[in-house]
Amino acid sequence: MNLTTRGKWLTGIAALVVGYVVFGPKDAEPVEATRTSGASARARVTAAGPGPTVSVPLARTLEQLAHRVVEGSGAGTLFAAHSWYVAPPPPPPPPPVQSAPVEPPKPTAPPLPYQYIGSYTPEGQKPVLFLSKGDRVFDVHVGDTLEDTYTVDGFNKSQILLTYKPLNIQQQLIVGSTQ
Repeated sequence: MNLTTRGKWLTGIAALVVGYVVFGPKDAEPVEATRTSGASARARVTAAGPGPTVSVPLARTLEQLAHRVVEGSGAGTLFAAHSWYVAPPPPPPPPPVQSAPVEPPKPTAPPLPYQYIGSYTPEGQKPVLFLSKGDRVFDVHVGDTLEDTYTVDGFNKSQILLTYKPLNIQQQLIVGSTQ
């Protein structure tokens, strides 16, 4: 590329201006223009405080370019991380708890631990019932108490009535039919 002498000078000056804007001092205070006394048509601009002096057209150019360096919306924010995430609304508060008195469940008797083995009725006497619990065998009559926990209340061919003494609850032990 063949540039004229004037073009080379303009390119050099432009490079200096860009270099100054990019790498020059970063002052947060504005540049103040002041005229110097003398017959010179050129005005000189001085920065606030001690520093180099710059001609007025160059100072205007620098002022026009200064927003690119100082402002936060430059090239650095073009590639900043952005998110479309919107936080969900907070969950609704739980409904108020009504503190109604809760009745405790009625106590119940445990399942019967005995199994019916059989019965024997001697002539003219009460029947004898044979019950087992684990490896123990009990021979009981109506009205007897088993292990201070159950009383034998009645007997017929299909069931034995037992009462759980701690809660006074009557339970049935199914005997099965004998035919």
